[in-house]
Amino acid sequence: MAAPARRPSAGTDHTDEAVDILRRLEPLLTRIDAEQRRLADIQRQQGDIQRQQGEDITDIKARLNDISAIQRKQGEDIAEQKGRLTEISARIPTIWTFATMIISLFGASFVLIRYASGH
Repeated sequence: MAAPARRPSAGTDHTDEAVDILRRLEPLLTRIDAEQRRLADIQRQQGDIQRQQGEDITDIKARLNDISAIQRKQGEDIAEQKGRLTEISARIPTIWTFATMIISLFGASFVLIRYASGH
């Protein structure tokens, strides 16, 4: 069996040991501090990104609402134009109207020539 470690006597100074331990811990503490700062920076950036995304989504929704309003107005305008076109096309004479007028003109001309002459 191994001999138990010697316990230092009550009057022994352990400052050299403590300084050595602190020297070994210092780089680790520095790394932990740097990682904590890095993590805080990342979290701040994530917050900024989420805030920006929220603003972008709000902006996109507003633009979509504007586009929807414009499309509704255009739909109303198109319906109005279709109504006007139907009204105009109802007043425009068709080919059958022209054919009837020509036949009537020929008939009237024939009647005038045939019966209006004085022989």
